[in-house]
Amino acid sequence: MLFKKRLFLALFLSHLLLFLSFYLFSDFFWPLFTVSLLLLGGVSIRQVKWKKPSLSHLIIGILSGVSLYILFFLGKTIMLVLFPQFMTQVNELYTLVAPDNAWHYVSLILIVIPGEELFWRGLVQTELKTLQLKYPILLAALLYMSAHFYAGAFLLLVAAVLAGAVWGYLYDRTRNMVVPLLSHLVFDLFLLVFFPLL
Repeated sequence: MLFKKRLFLALFLSHLLLFLSFYLFSDFFWPLFTVSLLLLGGVSIRQVKWKKPSLSHLIIGILSGVSLYILFFLGKTIMLVLFPQFMTQVNELYTLVAPDNAWHYVSLILIVIPGEELFWRGLVQTELKTLQLKYPILLAALLYMSAHFYAGAFLLLVAAVLAGAVWGYLYDRTRNMVVPLLSHLVFDLFLLVFFPLL
């Protein structure tokens, strides 16, 4: 019962914080999003499995991040042909979330990405596994997707559930937070910094 209550409160907090960041106070997105992920990561850190990554873990983390980016690049190309109206959503989303100040990059690397992984994989997915639910990785990915609803971009929801499932699988398989964290970092750096999908 304690696990269920803790999980419910954690999910409620995540939705509240992301609603405030993405929707209600979007003019202050970066400060609010940074504080939100600092809080969510902070409440999760005690449940996370850490160990020194092997060379194969580092390679898996990097290659999975690059592979996810390539998959999303191909998906964006197909979507552009089939549903060009979605590009307006992508442009609006990039306007909101793309880093444009030095501290945004620092926040992305040191707070946002670690906070998301600590919370969604380290706490939520771990709690779901403890409850012995079927398909905890997929369920955690769907919950991760649901928190992105407030951004108002359909493609972000698709991206969140697919990437969330990959990062959840990596965490479950390797039992090491470094692997999904590295994958997420590589993916976001390609997506938001080096080769944005605009």
